Amino acid sequence: MAALTGIQQRELIELVQQHFPQMGETEVRKALNDAQREICEESGIMKNWFSITTVADTRFYDLDSDVFEVIRVEITDADGNLFSIPRLTPTPESGGSV
Repeated sequence: MAALTGIQQRELIELVQQHFPQMGETEVRKALNDAQREICEESGIMKNWFSITTVADTRFYDLDSDVFEVIRVEITDADGNLFSIPRLTPTPESGGSV
């Protein structure tokens, strides 16, 4: 979902403030951004990929807060072969290591 342009956001801020005059611009802007993020997360409209360097014997990694869900994990070995990693079911306890 594309970010709102300055004009669109200004119009929405003014509309919200008509109904809630006590809300400041910063508070309205934060609520609009939260709503946009929630819509993107629930609809699955934003899909992207990223790569990280893994460490032997490490199962858990900190991910950026922009990551809503990990759908697939693939590993490339030293020879350049790509392997898909099946989802772990049931989910392992967090914080542990292999």
